[in-house]
Amino acid sequence: MSELSNYVKAFSSLHTNITKRYKAPHKAILLLSVIDLIEEGYIVSPRIALTDTLEDKFKALWSRYLGRSTVFKADITKPFFHMQHEDFWWLIEKGPSTMMVADVAPFSQKNKEKKELPKGGYSVKAMREAFAYAEIDEELFVLLQNMDARAMLRVVLINTYLSNQPTKTMPNIGSLIVTLPLLALVA
Repeated sequence: MSELSNYVKAFSSLHTNITKRYKAPHKAILLLSVIDLIEEGYIVSPRIALTDTLEDKFKALWSRYLGRSTVFKADITKPFFHMQHEDFWWLIEKGPSTMMVADVAPFSQKNKEKKELPKGGYSVKAMREAFAYAEIDEELFVLLQNMDARAMLRVVLINTYLSNQPTKTMPNIGSLIVTLPLLALVA
């Protein structure tokens, strides 16, 4: 299970933006979406295409965990593109390079060329036109076939990136604590 511990470490230390003291949840939601779609049998290889199904799953999980965030906007294109900065995720451009096969060695030191943002920027259309798919490590894909590994990686993502996120549907606990003494005076 040492390979699982490598991915637990990788999932708990994703390169994320921090806005207003909150870790951006986008990569976590994308990975949870991928995990769910692997479990449901929709994703059947290490190749992750930016499909309507993936986008719909992302939106559903965003709604479930973040509701209407006061800080972040649900946008699948940014994590799909920026996941290339993680050791287990590659963007594969359309063209001759789409014939590449998944790397069987996790966190390999193969030359990982960073892709440029496509013309059209952060739009689903631009991403689909520029990239055939993203590819995850074969070893990670195999691990995600295992129910216990999926459960553990979900817990890591939820606890690290999705707990204590500010939403419009759930009050911020800090502001509640500040208003409690005022409520006591009124009562």
